[in-house]
Amino acid sequence: MTVDPKIRLTTRSFDSVSRIAGIAASGAPADARTEEILDELQRVFPFDAGILSAVDPVDPDRRRPIVVRGYPDSFTDYLVSPEWHAECVAPFGVARTGWPVRERDLPIDPMSLRGVAEYGRPAGLYEGLLSALITPEGQHTGFLMLSWSSDEPPSEEACAVVGCVSLALANMIDPLQSARALAAVLDDDTIAIGLRPDGTVARLRGTPDEALIGLNSPVRLIVERALAGGRTSVSFLWPRPGGGWHHCRAFRCRDALVVLTFRRLDDVHGLTRRELEVLRSLAGGHSNSDIAGQLSVTTRTVRAHVEHIFVKLEVTTRSAAVARAVAEGLLLPRRAGAVPR
Repeated sequence: MTVDPKIRLTTRSFDSVSRIAGIAASGAPADARTEEILDELQRVFPFDAGILSAVDPVDPDRRRPIVVRGYPDSFTDYLVSPEWHAECVAPFGVARTGWPVRERDLPIDPMSLRGVAEYGRPAGLYEGLLSALITPEGQHTGFLMLSWSSDEPPSEEACAVVGCVSLALANMIDPLQSARALAAVLDDDTIAIGLRPDGTVARLRGTPDEALIGLNSPVRLIVERALAGGRTSVSFLWPRPGGGWHHCRAFRCRDALVVLTFRRLDDVHGLTRRELEVLRSLAGGHSNSDIAGQLSVTTRTVRAHVEHIFVKLEVTTRSAAVARAVAEGLLLPRRAGAVPR
C-alpha cells in the first residue's frame, strides 16, 4: 500500500507503522498481536471504540471478532453480520480498495444507514473509519473499524497510517498465511493441504487423494495423534493402492493450523514392504528375536532383512539405519501395519 504523496506522515506515525508491521509479523497469537496493534494505533490518534474482525475462510458471509473495544454487544453483533456488509461495505467499494473510508467520505447521509442510526449514534459514536483488510493475493480477510465520540473526522494522516498497515493486518489474520508460505517452497511434485482446527480442509497445492484427507482417514488420525504430543512435525510412509508409497509430512504452523503434504514415491531405496516393517521395529528399539516374534518369522530371516536394509540405505549399523530413516521420513506408522501387502 502506498501513501498519497500529498499526505505527510510525522516521524511518530512512521515509527508506529514500522512497529505495527513488526507486531503483525511476530509469532504471538492473533488476538494478542491485535491488542498490541490497537494500543499502538491509539498512541497515534485517539479512538473510543475499535474492532478487528476476520472473514471466515470457509463461509465468506460469516465473520468473527478477534478483538473488540468499546462497542456495545448489540453493535458488535451487527458489525459481524451479513447485513452490515451488505449495507455499509459492499455499496461503497470498501472491500475493493483496501483504503480507509470515513463517515464524511460516504456519498450518502450516514444517518440513513442502520448501523450508524441504530447503533453508532446511541453509543455516542459520531465519526470513524473503516478499512478492508486485503492480502497481496487480493483475498479479503477481514476489517478494521475505529470510531470516535467526536464529530471531527479522522485526519488524512490517521487514514494513511491505517492504510499503510492494512496489508500487514490482512496477512496477520489470514488463517492460511503461514500455510501458503510453506506450500510455496515445496517441490513441484508435492501436494499440500491445510488442516484447520475445526477439521475443515483448505487445498493449498495440487489435488490430493480424497481417501487420504477425509475427517476420519488413517493418515489424518496418525498426524493428529503425533502432533498432539507437542511435536511440530511428523513424516512417514503410507501405502498407495496398487503399489508404491505416499511420502507424508505434517507441519504445525501458527494459530493451530497444520499443513499436510503428500509426495508419490514408486520406490523407497529399493526396500520391500517387509524390510520397511523390520526398519520400523528397529526404530522401536526391538531386538531380532522381538522382531521375529512380531512378524512370525525366524531370527535368521530377520538378520537377512537387516543386512539388506544396511546395503540399501548404505549404512553399517542399526542406529545409522534408523537415523537415516527418521531423517528422510521412511518409517511406516503403526497403523500402516493393518494395510494388506
